Amino acid sequence: MKNRTRILSVALSLMAGGLTPRAGAETKPGSPAAGTSAAPYQIDAKKSRFIVETETSGLSTMFAHDHRIEVRDFGGQATFTRGQTRSGSLQLTAWARSLVLIGEDNLGARQAIESTLREDVLETDKYPEITFKTKSVTSSRRGDGTFDVRLIGELNLHGVTRQITVPARVSLEPGTLHAIGVLELRQTDFNITPFSFANGTVGIKDVVTLSFDIVATQTQS
Repeated sequence: MKNRTRILSVALSLMAGGLTPRAGAETKPGSPAAGTSAAPYQIDAKKSRFIVETETSGLSTMFAHDHRIEVRDFGGQATFTRGQTRSGSLQLTAWARSLVLIGEDNLGARQAIESTLREDVLETDKYPEITFKTKSVTSSRRGDGTFDVRLIGELNLHGVTRQITVPARVSLEPGTLHAIGVLELRQTDFNITPFSFANGTVGIKDVVTLSFDIVATQTQS
């Protein structure tokens, strides 16, 4: 896990380099494009990504490997006001059946894992939606013009609602919000039993890593 944490930290730093506003993109304070408008930002799922990474335990080095799962179907809206430390919100809904395994060339293995994920782990027929809604947001401006943001809110997953804190790096350009972040979730906190295979000799660790790269477009009334 230490190696993964270091890799994710490096990846986040590299991604953050792409969040610096382009030259000439900054607008005068008080203009709608500067982020002071109350108009919400709609998440663009086609330009955004949610990735869940798992780690195997047991005889993983012999029979299995870590998995990367992508959330394909999600939507929501965000608000964020530049220059105010406590002004922002996020409402997000993802459909559990849209989770797909990526990076697995073996079709049979991919279908088997996806089926287990949907039917046995997430029980998508019972719990079709995954939702997150903020209760509070704080932010601080960085020297490069981006913002370090902490979103405290309620995550509803597998029928269980828990309060979590989501760290994010946010960039604003005229009419566009871009946010990236990485966090860890414990499956058992949401009454999810990490699945195992190979007669129980190989299993998925309880803690999974969620990384996101969100692009949202401001709507105009």
